[in-house]
Amino acid sequence: MADFKVTHYKIRTGNSGNAPDTPFSAVFLSDMHNTSYGEGNSRLLQEIRSQNPEVIFVAGDMLTATEEPQMNAALSLMDELTRTYPVYYANGNHEHRMREFPEKYGDSYEKYADSIRSFGVHLLENTSERIRLHRMDMTVWGLELSQEYFGRGSRCELLTMQIERELGKPQDGSFHLLLAHHPGYFRTYADWGANLTLSGHYHGGIIRLPFLGGLVSPQLRLFPEFTRGLYGEIGRQMIVSSGLGSHTVNVRINNPPEMVVIDFIP
Repeated sequence: MADFKVTHYKIRTGNSGNAPDTPFSAVFLSDMHNTSYGEGNSRLLQEIRSQNPEVIFVAGDMLTATEEPQMNAALSLMDELTRTYPVYYANGNHEHRMREFPEKYGDSYEKYADSIRSFGVHLLENTSERIRLHRMDMTVWGLELSQEYFGRGSRCELLTMQIERELGKPQDGSFHLLLAHHPGYFRTYADWGANLTLSGHYHGGIIRLPFLGGLVSPQLRLFPEFTRGLYGEIGRQMIVSSGLGSHTVNVRINNPPEMVVIDFIP
């Protein structure tokens, strides 16, 4: 696969009472689909290290769910990253599919999840963890949606009460970062209380057209919203990565793979 690009976004917390005392950076990864950039993902690791991040956020689909799931590159990357950084990981539809259909995938998900946990990955399966970065309190949430939300032609509705049922309600006094693989429900995530949502899934729309953006979603919807970039307003924003890999439709036109760097500033 061609090399990836690095995209930077600046995020203000919008809360002077819970702002970082100094700027810091995080790296956001999504939709790698077991791609490797150099032996052992050496080029990707080199770029991550050059950004000197405090933390790594992962929004799922780092592997590809097949009858013999492809996961070696994902496992190797998680092993290397956790040697240096805290890694917070929420599942995408490929990880979830492996867990939901053991009759097809056997115990592949359990092996994968157990392995990355053993490396030190914080795997957030509809759970959260509260952390402190540069004197800013942050709660990292991982939302995992069922397969019905990812099917071709799917038009499933997602309500804030459904997220509350899975995750609970965000509490005041913390910056709430939501790892939610599917970007199509941004407005619901924001209404629920996510200050910043990190998503992927759309692979940038596969083909990007000038002025129009991404052409098609995995659900085969033309010109979907939220295919790549920064959306929303301070305090209720979403970053969508175009991802680091592909599967099934192995095409990207005007749409390079990307690694995202988030600079949190006071």
